[in-house]
Parts: sequence; structure tokens; C-alpha cells
Amino acid sequence: MPNPDASPNAQIHPAQIRPAVILCCGEDKGALLDALGELGFPAGAAVSEFRSYSVWTLPAVTVVLSAIGTGALEPLLYELLHTGRVERIVLVGTAGRLRADGLPLGVAYPIREARVAGTGLDRECGDGVLRPEWPDFPTGPSASIVSSDFYYGFSPALAPGDYRHRLVGVRGDYQRLSGAMDLVDMEVGQFYALCRLIPDAPGLRFIAFKGASNAIDNHGEQNTHAPSVLRDSLEKALRALGLGVRFEA
Repeated sequence: MPNPDASPNAQIHPAQIRPAVILCCGEDKGALLDALGELGFPAGAAVSEFRSYSVWTLPAVTVVLSAIGTGALEPLLYELLHTGRVERIVLVGTAGRLRADGLPLGVAYPIREARVAGTGLDRECGDGVLRPEWPDFPTGPSASIVSSDFYYGFSPALAPGDYRHRLVGVRGDYQRLSGAMDLVDMEVGQFYALCRLIPDAPGLRFIAFKGASNAIDNHGEQNTHAPSVLRDSLEKALRALGLGVRFEA
């Protein structure tokens, strides 16, 4: 039975929310748990599950797994952020590589800028660049990303009859942005936008770490490289949150 004292969509009770949150969207739960376990996440950690959301609360951090895209992200972020309990939130996960000569597969990078194309926030964000709010942005290589609610639609159209040719607006966005951005996913742009829009007061720190698990024209290789991206993005998230590189630290 749903708990009336918890949030309605994700069933998150305020007591579950730590100041530090790691958020993952649209990844396989088993692959995420494997990556977490490699970094010292306690086996058998208590989890609350409702609809498409899983929430693990540890002493130093709350870890949340959500479904994919704006429709899952927006209610979750509202239910997390409007409480005022979250001080730092990091989004982790996989993405597609837009350019064949681009970033290597299997490695995660801090996302320095994001755009939205074909999302529920396009009218709010327009063509603006969305950036993280993180005082000590990690040194070293970083990446740019475009986020879309079209998993297959924001990728090359394969033949004249392919349905993607009929997505006129999305095709235009793809042609315009695929050569300008490093990665494509379904959440970072919306995450950056909502982390600015939802809190009642400034002060929330937020950043995303994403890496390519596949080339945009080869969705089939995604699951081969997803485990290494998940582990790398989680390790970098822990370090950014000041929690070391292992959950047990």
C-alpha cells in the first residue's frame, strides 16, 4: 500500500533524502547494482520501490534509479527538491556518441553544457545552453550533450521509409546539433533546467557525469559498454560529492 506520508509519484519519504543524492535514469537495475557493488555499495542495502523508482538511503548519500526521459525525471526532481533537503545532486549514466571521431566508448565525463531537442522543456529552454552549478567543476576533459525524449528519433534515419524522416522538427535538430555536440541522451538538459527551476531558493549544486556506451548509429553495442560507463560515472560522482571513491569510505 502507498504510504500517505511519502510523495505520491515516487513514494519518497523526507527521511530518505540525504543532502547528497546520486540519480541514475533509464539504466538496467542489475547493471547499476553491479557497478555500485564494485564501489563498495553494501550488499542488501534497504531499498524502497514504487512504480519506476528505486530509492536506496545510506548514511552519507541517497541513490535513486528512475525510468527514462522527461516524464519520469520531472516528478521525481520535484518530489526530491521541493523539500529543501537536497544540497548536492549528481546525475550519472550512459549516452550515445554523436561523432565517429568523438569521445571513446566506456568513459564518463563531466557535462559542461547541454541543450534540449524534442523534450517537454523545449519551449521553456529554447536553444539556450544549459550548464551545471558546481563550484569546483572537475579538471580535465569534459563533454557537451544534447538531450531528447526521442531515443531512436534523434539518430540517423536509416532508409527513405524510416519513420524518423517524418519527424521534421527532430530531424532539423539532429542535423543542426549532431556535429556540434559530443553526446546525446534523454535527461541531462532537462536535469540542468529543472535543477534551476524547481528550488525555491538558490544554492542547489548539480552536475552530470555521462559517457558513451554506443555510437549513435549502433544502438546494439550499448550493453557492451554500459557497465564501464556506469562504474566510471559513479566513481566520479562519489569523488565530486566528497565521498571518496567508494561508498564504504
